[in-house]
Amino acid sequence: MLKARKVGNSITVTIPKDVVAELGITEGTEMNVFVREDTVVMQPALSKWDRLVARVRREAADRGLAETDVDQAVSEIRAGKRRGASPKNAG
Repeated sequence: MLKARKVGNSITVTIPKDVVAELGITEGTEMNVFVREDTVVMQPALSKWDRLVARVRREAADRGLAETDVDQAVSEIRAGKRRGASPKNAG
């Protein structure tokens, strides 16, 4: 059971760790909150896939990688040109 607490002019409820993990919520995740048949429903504004893609794009940008760099790396891997890469049907 969760307990609602007053924080400033709002009421907050802490989401349990296992629920946070199941939904893949992290600090800063935007949430949709609405009422459906006397029940409060919370869901991430973006799907898990969309959040993963956004995180990968942020991390790539933080490392100075552009989309063209990623496209080139994928092409090289597919062609078996990258170090340690092996063609899919080799052998």
